[in-house]
Parts: sequence; structure tokens; C-alpha cells
Amino acid sequence: MNESLKKGDIVLAPLSYSDLVNEKLRPSLVLYHDMDVMQLTVAYISSKVVATPGPYDIVIPLGTPSSTKADLIYDSVVKVCWIAMVKRILVKRKLGEADEGLRGKINQVLPEALAI
Repeated sequence: MNESLKKGDIVLAPLSYSDLVNEKLRPSLVLYHDMDVMQLTVAYISSKVVATPGPYDIVIPLGTPSSTKADLIYDSVVKVCWIAMVKRILVKRKLGEADEGLRGKINQVLPEALAI
């Protein structure tokens, strides 16, 4: 994939399960693109939306402007605390991008979620 990527893009990339052995192509939100090493820092996006999401989970209901612009096909949740590094070359394609509303929520939650 030769398309330029930036913060806020939603991409389809191979992400590991917690066992670090198996992986699955999943949508993910680009948080940072390190051009020097061609690596992305991404947050997982899951279609497993629980009744009571965690404090750092951002739900994206299907049919909303956020899900449409992101090109998501299910109710989804951005797992802000589930962060991974992905080599740029492994990204299969760009799905869409976060709209202003989703960006605002991410920018509000991310510093709090990562505070030490």
C-alpha cells in the first residue's frame, strides 16, 4: 500500500492477540506515524462492544457520522489503551479516517489513559 497515512486515519493492519503468537487483520486508529522507521503507533478498534465500556473505550455506533467516515461496518469501539506498533509496509489498506467528533474524544481520553 503506497497511500500516505497520518494521525487519525483508520487502517486495516495485522494486530497480535494477547498471546503474541497469532494475529488478525483488524481496523486500527493511527495515533502516530514515525516516518524515520516507517512504523505506526495504533490503537485497536474492536467490534466487540460491551454493555458497559471501559473509561478509556470510545464507542462508535454503526450509522453515525463517525462510523461512516471511518468506513466501519459494525458497531465498534476504539480501545485507547490497546496500543501496538505496526510496520507501515504491513498495512493492507486505509479504511477511512476519524471525524472531528471522534478526534476530539480521542484527544480528551488519550492523555488521561496514558498518564503515569
